[in-house]
Amino acid sequence: MDTDMDGALARTIADSPVLGQLSDADRAHLLTYSGEQAFGQGSPLFLRGQPATAFYLVLSGTVGLTMAENGTCSNVVDIVGPGHLVGEEAVLDCGRHTTSAYALLPVSAVAIQAEPFFAHLQDRFEVVQAMMAGASARLRGLILEITELKLQSTTRRLAGYLVRLAGARQGRVHIALPCEKQFLAERLGMKPESLSRAFAKLRAQGVQSGRLDDVDIEDMEALRRFWQSSNDPWDE
Repeated sequence: MDTDMDGALARTIADSPVLGQLSDADRAHLLTYSGEQAFGQGSPLFLRGQPATAFYLVLSGTVGLTMAENGTCSNVVDIVGPGHLVGEEAVLDCGRHTTSAYALLPVSAVAIQAEPFFAHLQDRFEVVQAMMAGASARLRGLILEITELKLQSTTRRLAGYLVRLAGARQGRVHIALPCEKQFLAERLGMKPESLSRAFAKLRAQGVQSGRLDDVDIEDMEALRRFWQSSNDPWDE
């Protein structure tokens, strides 16, 4: 690995909410048993049932997690973007991956080998604890979203997803969807045609989406108010 790439990975790891808790010396040592890997669109990072020998820090692109066992990326249950870890929960219990992870877009990720990681951090319980907290928070988020799938219309589900993508941004907002709309529909528990109808209905809330994966929102606060409103005129 050349010096420039080594420095870029070190900075990325330092910015990670979990791995950034390591000291400079620990992060430098982590790089000795980690490396950047590239995955083409549709390629697996790991498969359900495989021994969890490594976990990944996503640098670019989008990773889809699926429970499917047919060797294809279908029925996506979660979408993970840059700066986030994938596969760490299986590594934490020294078990097997309970989901498969596929590159929904071309992905670059740091592969961190489990065995040297735990040997290295056996006295850094705070980092392992942070990984456990992150995995727990993701699980809580999924449980909340499963509740939304049961209680909200497709239009409100889509609005909530766009609100979360936008984060704290206000006013007019442009969003690049993290994956193809087919996978987004699976993530939100709906058919592709239902997603198209939901986008069409959100035009009344200032949301514009073309055939590509770009979304323009006229007023982010108005969309947040719609999402949080108890009145949902669409029962689909």
